[in-house]
Amino acid sequence: MFSLNIVKLIFLLFYFILYTKAKTNSQKTIDQLDKLLMYPGWKNIKDIKYIKYYDAKYYLQNLIKTPTHGLQLAHKIRALTIYLGCTYAKVMNNLFSIIFNCIQFFKIQNDLINGCIYTEELINIISKLIVPMATLMKGAMDTLDLLHNKPWATFKRNCNHYIMSRVLGRIGDILDKLNHRTLFSVDISVYIATLDLIYSFFNEINTYLEHDTYQYCELVPYDENYLWNKWVQEYKVIHNDKKFVFLQFLSRKIKNYIMEEIQKKYFELGFLFDPITEETFIPTSESLIYPEIEFK
Repeated sequence: MFSLNIVKLIFLLFYFILYTKAKTNSQKTIDQLDKLLMYPGWKNIKDIKYIKYYDAKYYLQNLIKTPTHGLQLAHKIRALTIYLGCTYAKVMNNLFSIIFNCIQFFKIQNDLINGCIYTEELINIISKLIVPMATLMKGAMDTLDLLHNKPWATFKRNCNHYIMSRVLGRIGDILDKLNHRTLFSVDISVYIATLDLIYSFFNEINTYLEHDTYQYCELVPYDENYLWNKWVQEYKVIHNDKKFVFLQFLSRKIKNYIMEEIQKKYFELGFLFDPITEETFIPTSESLIYPEIEFK
């Protein structure tokens, strides 16, 4: 009888320690999440009506305003991660549309010299702007997801397959494919083949993006070719019809768009980037941090 009471006491003590530790960790996560949602960028996300998760609709403003309690923490993290994924889906969809329009425009020229310039510049945009942007976005999603007690990213059967994660994670694979291409050629077909490879790669990625968007996101309606059409019209007003000048104009527009989106939908949401480890993290200090970081 005495030994049985000792066992019960040890069990209760062990349970109390585990419960206290879990409660402490939970409160730490709540504080960290609430501080993250104080960053102004969350209130400026306007391109998503709502997200769908387990047959329920979640509205961002309600998630921001509703106080976070222990029982709601897990669902709130899931919903915010999906919101972030939907937001990034809209950005990537715009970029894919621009890439497809660029390729169509370049191929129509059927010019060897300009074909080399066009293709090289498009590869430069992809490698120096689009791939790093996708890396930052995936880092933000994964960091937010890791606040959950059962992160999606750690599921063996579903590793890196939650909304938008596989899309963002695979974009960098284009660099390996392009590294095997030799562009300096007197044959225009070499450049056409490279453009076809880029189109095929991003078109496949876009299929996954559309699947995830349909499953989780209710976007505010918009024209997918809006940016391209806007830039073409703007160019016609301020420039003549020199093709290389248009290419420079287009590169600048894409760079400015990516810089603005990273600022609004990464840094202004409270995510920080460690250039040494190349990882995204969420600040845990008592005060909010407004980083002055240049996206390179």
